[in-house]
Amino acid sequence: MLDHPYVGLITDIDGTIAPIAVIPDEAQVSSGCRSALATLTSSMTLVAVLTGRDVLKAREMLTTDDVVYVGNHGLDRWQDGKLEMAEEAKDYLPVVQRLEDKLRQDLGMLGLIVEDKGVSFGIHYRLSPEPGKTRAAILDTLSHIPEAQDMLITEGKMVVEVRPPVKVDKGTSLRQLVVEYGLRGVLCLGDDVTDVDAFKALHALTSEGLCVGLTMGVLGQDTPPDVEQEADLLLRGVPEVEELLQRIASTHPRQARVASRARLSYPPSGTASS
Repeated sequence: MLDHPYVGLITDIDGTIAPIAVIPDEAQVSSGCRSALATLTSSMTLVAVLTGRDVLKAREMLTTDDVVYVGNHGLDRWQDGKLEMAEEAKDYLPVVQRLEDKLRQDLGMLGLIVEDKGVSFGIHYRLSPEPGKTRAAILDTLSHIPEAQDMLITEGKMVVEVRPPVKVDKGTSLRQLVVEYGLRGVLCLGDDVTDVDAFKALHALTSEGLCVGLTMGVLGQDTPPDVEQEADLLLRGVPEVEELLQRIASTHPRQARVASRARLSYPPSGTASS
């Protein structure tokens, strides 16, 4: 698969190439992963980060300009020095900000960290002394805010996320990248429930004969069962991801980076839903 001239690598950040940190802003990408990904940008058609983080924060963490950064599960993107946002999400920016402000005010609970991601936000409760009760309180509070009823509420590892109701996720974003860059071989890495959307999309693309895909789940604390079920192969944590990427970087044939064969428009189109 990796010998094909149109090959790409698409990876999540937290829990995949960066150990999960108790405080999100303290997370750091493994130096070995960062170096290997930088090397692979010269030999693969595409190296992309597909993350739930704000795209600018993702770029700051990796510090490699030749990588394509897709943030907020696909709602924003950094490429060639430009920040772009899905059109359907822009109208929700004021709503997201109001909800974030209200949650900060209403949830005066110990151990909560609100992560501002521009077009979305996450409420982390890993530091809570009673995470189960805290999670329930977050969801209950959201259920009583009228504006929140039209938003997309999702969960990850010890986090509740509030996003615009736009039909964009890691699955639609991965499909967009595969088609846009004409990829024929794709390696996809992730560790959380949102990465399952990407895994399923890659399996579907493989079944459709559009590419050959390999999904790799990264095991860690609180790994969702769906990650293990949908992954073709499993890695034990960030150290094994680092080892794998370094091995690929040292053996993958260097070649002129292949230009995309079909550059579709970005931001991706999506239909808002209630």
